[in-house]
Amino acid sequence: MRRAWLGGLLLGLAGCQSPGALKEEVSVSSVQTLKSPPVYRDCLLPKWRAYRSGTEQVEVRYGYRLVLPDSAGQPGALLEVGANERGSLVSLYQRPGVDSAFAERSLRECL
Repeated sequence: MRRAWLGGLLLGLAGCQSPGALKEEVSVSSVQTLKSPPVYRDCLLPKWRAYRSGTEQVEVRYGYRLVLPDSAGQPGALLEVGANERGSLVSLYQRPGVDSAFAERSLRECL
C-alpha cells in the first residue's frame, strides 16, 4: 500500500515544472528598456494578472521575477527584469506554444 501511494505521488510530481527549469529548456527573448525594474514590473504585472490570476511576482537580488502559469497551473512563462546601466534588461523564457503570443505582446507593450 505504501509503495503504491509513493509511486502515485512520484508520478504526479513528474508533470510539475519549476520556474527555474523554464530557463534551462525553452526559448528566450531578451530586450532592453529605459525603464527601471519597478516601473517595468508595474506595467506588466497587471496585464499578466488580468490574463491569469495565478501570476506570481518575486523580488530577487537584481530586480523581479514574474511567473505566468499555463491553463493547468504549471509555470508557462518566466520573465526576469533586472537593472543595468541603461535601465533594465528584460528576459522572457517560455515553453513553446504556452501563452506565447500573449507573453511576447505584453512584454513589448511595456517597453
